[in-house]
Amino acid sequence: MRYYLLIATFFVSISCFAQNPLGFSFDNGKQYVELSFKEESNLIVVPILVNEQGPFNFILDTGSESGMIFDRLVIAENNLANARTIPIYAENGNKITDLLVANDINIQMKGVNGADQSMLVLEENKMDVENILGVNAHGVLGSELFNRFVVEIDYKNEKLRLYEPAKFKVPKGFKKVDVDIINFRPYIKAHVKQKGEKKANINLLIDTGASSALFLDQQRHDNIVVPKKAVEHTLGSSLTGLLEGKVGRVKKLKFGRKFNFNRVVTSFPDNWQVKKVVGGKGRELTRHGTIGSDILSRFTVIFDYLNSAVYLKKTKSYRDPFKFNTAGFTFNTEGKEGESKRFFISKIIPNSPASEKDIQPGDEIISIEGRPIFFYSFSDINGFLREPEGSKLSIIIKRNGNLYKKDLVLKTLI
Repeated sequence: MRYYLLIATFFVSISCFAQNPLGFSFDNGKQYVELSFKEESNLIVVPILVNEQGPFNFILDTGSESGMIFDRLVIAENNLANARTIPIYAENGNKITDLLVANDINIQMKGVNGADQSMLVLEENKMDVENILGVNAHGVLGSELFNRFVVEIDYKNEKLRLYEPAKFKVPKGFKKVDVDIINFRPYIKAHVKQKGEKKANINLLIDTGASSALFLDQQRHDNIVVPKKAVEHTLGSSLTGLLEGKVGRVKKLKFGRKFNFNRVVTSFPDNWQVKKVVGGKGRELTRHGTIGSDILSRFTVIFDYLNSAVYLKKTKSYRDPFKFNTAGFTFNTEGKEGESKRFFISKIIPNSPASEKDIQPGDEIISIEGRPIFFYSFSDINGFLREPEGSKLSIIIKRNGNLYKKDLVLKTLI
């Protein structure tokens, strides 16, 4: 199961001072720019220059009101002069770190400049994104781009296209879906149907920073329940720790006029610390969950905040089945940037092929299918773990200095 990057959690109580969308402009009076990005673990990773240094890798995240820099060394000390400090606390009240509001930051992408930007900066970098997600990221780009431009995300070709809103015309083949833009984030109305339950009308945050398909909070709607066939799982990671919960499937998900999905892999958090009601007086909206990139990537998506709309065009992957872990273990890595990574088992799903073969948390993965682990990327390994039921997977692990070969027969867990 891929992780949910829980960045937006920290912007709930932070006003949107950390934005200057009007500071973004095209070079040389252009009306349109096309950029390349890398899709890593279902996240959109964009190379940018910060104060003419870099490039640095930033995750494009519609779920974040403001941009964030994980490592303060990315910017100059003068950007932190007289910086406002925002403390971050864990649920038990212990302080974790501070967020600093950096100012006068200049951001550059191919054909685009963002002058005099403000961004949130971690006083101490505790977002171990690379070892948890396999994504070498230095920060997050939030709503700044979406507030300024019409933004097209072409997942298939890994292209990001920015348009001047006044000159934008919807391309052929796209279907419009109305959204609510609240606190600079897009919310979509949807319907979900679970086995044995009535249809639930829900509001979902559209979050490109959530790599999974769907998150639902069973505490926020009577007809949202955790399926009987569900497994305990770690759903995400943030500064305050891991987000635990269960993963199952919902029978049907529908949004817009014609977009329907069946057997959607869905995460149900145990204790979701996100704001339930968003929007000001007269515009209140109950957030029931999140729609993430495992659904969004089945389209080419255009965000048009000015007109409160997204435009969707199906791709060939639209009807692909939603996959979930069939091996029964998750993993993470250890090692600093630029060093060779070591891969370790992080969690075992009960009554799974991994548990039956006595694979344990802390075991180091040495090889998969006869090849050393360093031949594989994060995405490669996740692919092995989601092969169809009946597939065979051979791995070698190291435990207490000894090597063990484990031959798994994969099976459907949800």
